[in-house]
Amino acid sequence: MKLKLDLHVHTSRSSDAFTSPERLSTICRDRGLDGLAITDHNVLARDVDDELVILPGIEISTRDGHLIGLGISEAIPRGLSADETIRKIRDQNGVSIIPHPYDLYRSSVRPHLLTVRPDAIEVINSSSFLHSVTWKRARKFAERENFPMTAGSDSHIPQTIGRAYTEIECGSRDAGSILASLVSGAVSPVGRSVRANERFRKMFYRKGERA
Repeated sequence: MKLKLDLHVHTSRSSDAFTSPERLSTICRDRGLDGLAITDHNVLARDVDDELVILPGIEISTRDGHLIGLGISEAIPRGLSADETIRKIRDQNGVSIIPHPYDLYRSSVRPHLLTVRPDAIEVINSSSFLHSVTWKRARKFAERENFPMTAGSDSHIPQTIGRAYTEIECGSRDAGSILASLVSGAVSPVGRSVRANERFRKMFYRKGERA
């Protein structure tokens, strides 16, 4: 089966995000998504939903930039090196993804500097600035080094969830099967950038209630 999963979504558990976890089911149905990975900043999400595929995830602030861990059972502390963080994800049989690897304006790991190999590279991040440059560089690196390539919206507001997603060919909707397919490279990244007005909308949410 083929599943469409947004592998980079923030909820109101992140201090800079404004989507209530309770709204995720409705949003995914409306956007044609089978599910997503909740990757709140330094907070492990292990939500369960009867309708959605929700992958347990976290976006960790390493000394070298942000790093996503999926399929882990315990939060990993911030402030470690990216290499050590990947090792700790691996110790939990989790999957490590380098998000927005070459973004100029966000804390981004440079994968060519790593000594420990991650499991995948995010080559489409809807929230990237200068995405025509950064996406191309990320894809070029992933193709050259034979990494599985993922996509995610990096959404912090409800309106942008699903703007990018990863198509995953897998045998079942079980998280273990999905993550095994991701690591094996049975994935296709799909998506586009957020619009300028949506970047401003996030600023508006800072002054109002969480959605």
